[in-house]
Amino acid sequence: MADDDPLRVAHRLLAPRIAYLIGTRSRNGTANLIPVSNLTSVSTDPQQIAIAVYKQWATYENLHSAAGFSVTVPTIEQLDGVWKLGARYSKYPASEPAEKLSCSGLEIDDGLSGYGPVVPAGLGWLSCHTIARLDLGGDHGIVIGQVETVRFNPRHLNSDGTPKGATRPLMQQTGNLFTTAADALTSVRYFQQ
Repeated sequence: MADDDPLRVAHRLLAPRIAYLIGTRSRNGTANLIPVSNLTSVSTDPQQIAIAVYKQWATYENLHSAAGFSVTVPTIEQLDGVWKLGARYSKYPASEPAEKLSCSGLEIDDGLSGYGPVVPAGLGWLSCHTIARLDLGGDHGIVIGQVETVRFNPRHLNSDGTPKGATRPLMQQTGNLFTTAADALTSVRYFQQ
C-alpha cells in the first residue's frame, strides 16, 4: 500500500487518545515505563482493561513474562518526560530503561505497584494482574489485566475518581502531536416524568 493510502492510517480517526504510561519489569527485574495510547476498559465488574503493545518493543516481551503491569495516566504538563520515556518511538537517545527513566525528569516510583513503576504526580495509577494474552496476527499483541489497586491523585480527582476540575490528560493526536481536554462540561439530562 502507498503511504498516502487511508487504510494505512485508519487508526488516526480514533484520535486523540490518552497516552497512558505502562510500567513493566523484565525477567531479570529491570523496570521499564513507556507511553501507550492503545488502552481501554473491557469490563467494569470486575474492573479489567486491555492494552495493545507493538511486538517489537521490550514492553511486549515483559508483558508476556510478567504477572502484571501498571498504568499511569499522565497530564499534559508531563509531556516532555513522557516523550523521553517513549525513546524507541520518539528517538530520544536513551539506550537502557534505567537511563530513560532517570532522564525523563518525572518522579517515578518503582515500589508502589508490584508489577512496574508508576508516576505518582499523574492523574492516578492502576496495578493490574494479567489474565489473558492475545495474538491476533497484527503488529501489536493484546494483554488483558484485572485491576488490583487503584490510586486517584487527590490533587486532581476525588476519592471516587470524579474530577475536581479540568484534569488535562495527555492525549496523542498522532506522532509527536499532542493535545488535552480544554474544559470539563456537564451535559443536561432530560427525563420524562
